[in-house]
Amino acid sequence: MESFLCDECGSKIIEENGINVCQKCGLVHGVVLEASAFQLGSTPKDNTRKNQQYTSINNRLAVVSSLGSSIGSVEEYMFRDVNGSLLNEHVQSKFRKFKNYYHIPGAIKGTETDYRTLKILNEVFARLQVPSKIRDRTLFLYQKYKKEHKKKITNHVLLSAMSLLLSVRESAHNCPLTLKEIVTTYRSLGHRVLGKNLLSLMQDLNIKSPTAGIRRSEDYVFRICSLICRSPTIKERIEKKYNIDVFVYEKILQLLCLKILERIPNINRGGKRPYPFSAASAYVADKLLAKKINSSSALTQKLVAQSTNVAEFTIRDHAEFMFSFDYEDIISEISKRLSSSFD
Repeated sequence: MESFLCDECGSKIIEENGINVCQKCGLVHGVVLEASAFQLGSTPKDNTRKNQQYTSINNRLAVVSSLGSSIGSVEEYMFRDVNGSLLNEHVQSKFRKFKNYYHIPGAIKGTETDYRTLKILNEVFARLQVPSKIRDRTLFLYQKYKKEHKKKITNHVLLSAMSLLLSVRESAHNCPLTLKEIVTTYRSLGHRVLGKNLLSLMQDLNIKSPTAGIRRSEDYVFRICSLICRSPTIKERIEKKYNIDVFVYEKILQLLCLKILERIPNINRGGKRPYPFSAASAYVADKLLAKKINSSSALTQKLVAQSTNVAEFTIRDHAEFMFSFDYEDIISEISKRLSSSFD
């Protein structure tokens, strides 16, 4: 990365807290994506292709069809058109073959539990917007632990949630999901998954959580800003209050959040959870931005709380603490960039 130069000032681009930033002006140039520890198709030292053992239905590791119905009723092999008339003999034969070889009950016979679990897991992936690399790793771990601890596994849905948690922790800042978010998503789908049950399962299977280090509020900045700027209400307020593109606002908000959090030492953050603290930094950043351009702020505590799923009183308490620090030099540092953005 040191061979790349900043488009703004021509200085070196360095990696800081999982992002590529300019060493001089602080312009953010994107997130650092780490290579996965697991590669599909890789061959271990013992020359056995173990990855082939951990596949789902039809050897499709990450994709499971959401279609769950067969053609007609289960025992019916006489097919009718939309008007109720029988199809001709030639078409009847085609549909019989199709039903015999492609209907779902036949495809998942003997693997119904796997199929149901993977469908649930794919829905969780979609709701949490999990990257494809994390999806592959999660499904690999699910199949791996299911086979290694076959006699100990009694709840496959819980095992899938544990596999997702381990994959997220392995990836560190590349997928900053919290345990609470994973549990809440499973529960919203009607499955009784609890944080203590996940940790108990890890202990029963003697699985150690990856030592990715303690999560910091900086790890959640990009996700927080994305959630905020995705809200239609907030988008409308940004355009009305600041008269700038939402994408430009999001980049400025990211930079201000990182600068604010950099100003607050870790020792002063004791007792404050990193995700809500990061959400509060976005509210403070918007206040500083509004003050700089002499405008009313686009974000309110309620809007930030709703878009990030953090309690409003938590945003308020953390914001009051953050305002006890001086950020005047931060605003001065990016004033030129702000001026060019708002011209």
